[in-house]
Amino acid sequence: MSTSTPKNPENEEIDLGVLFNSIGKGITKFFNAIGSVITFLFNTLLVFAIFVRKRIVFFALAIGAGFIAGVVIEMVSPPTFVAKATLEPHFDSARQLYSNVAYLNDLAYQKDSVQLGAFFDIPATDAATISTIEIEPFLTETRLLQEYNTYVTGLDSLVATEITYADYVKQIDDFEIEIHILTVKSTKQDIFGSLLNPLTASVSDVTYFKDQQVTQLENLELSDSITQVSITQTDSLLSLFEEVRIVEANKQFSNGTNLYMSDKAENNTEISLLNRKMTLTEELKLIRTAKLKAVNVVDVISPFPEVGYLDVSFWKNRKIQGILAGFIFLSMFYVVMSFDAIITSKVNE
Repeated sequence: MSTSTPKNPENEEIDLGVLFNSIGKGITKFFNAIGSVITFLFNTLLVFAIFVRKRIVFFALAIGAGFIAGVVIEMVSPPTFVAKATLEPHFDSARQLYSNVAYLNDLAYQKDSVQLGAFFDIPATDAATISTIEIEPFLTETRLLQEYNTYVTGLDSLVATEITYADYVKQIDDFEIEIHILTVKSTKQDIFGSLLNPLTASVSDVTYFKDQQVTQLENLELSDSITQVSITQTDSLLSLFEEVRIVEANKQFSNGTNLYMSDKAENNTEISLLNRKMTLTEELKLIRTAKLKAVNVVDVISPFPEVGYLDVSFWKNRKIQGILAGFIFLSMFYVVMSFDAIITSKVNE
């Protein structure tokens, strides 16, 4: 006889009621917390607005003074021109390229026009006009997806399933990106045309990269030759099959020997040869594309323009910077004064 005790439906209803009550309380607490944060932010913004409103005259004077200072600085300072170039380094030379750019940017920051001019083979007076030399990877969602697909294709199928696109984006290194944007800023508008060749040569002339380039070109040339021979041989076999097909169609025999080949075997072999030729042709295209890329250690996709353009971005506007500086400095002054008043009141207690 079974001695198990049946479950009480009332206990199950009580347990479900407690569960739903707990979930309801958790949701209520969550929304209350969000409401408290919104209320705090709104009250803080309101207090700050009231604080500024009471001292609107002083803030207006500070903003006006900042605006005037920005106008004066803009009139006195020479305009800054910008030029961008697009580069594609090969043979793992991106790290060296970034290192060289960082070195040159440091020279520009230190106003070392002598060393900078010697590197670019330009007069020191022209080198002194360079203010910034920077490089960054060119990233777009489409390009990242393409590079992720290429990366996953080269992995083992089991490993590839474990690496998601988000994981790939997190672990990707700037030096692994194919395309990079080089940006130079200068107060001289027509200096940019003479800057790119010395920079790319500083990477291309490194012995390690030159050796890699020579070896790669030799290997690709060998692969090109072998692939061309294979294509030629495949064409010869296809021509032979075509001749055999003509002979069989005309029922002509050579030296009294019957030449026979089943249609099925002939068709399968011919299709295989055609597929082989298509595969070899695609391989030859890839080899020649690789040869084209291996010609230079650093490919220049788009060079610097001969004449740079004015840097007129919103946040680089001297007037806007002056207005923000005036507002921030006065706000910091009042914060310091309020903090000092609190400390003084505590000391006098």
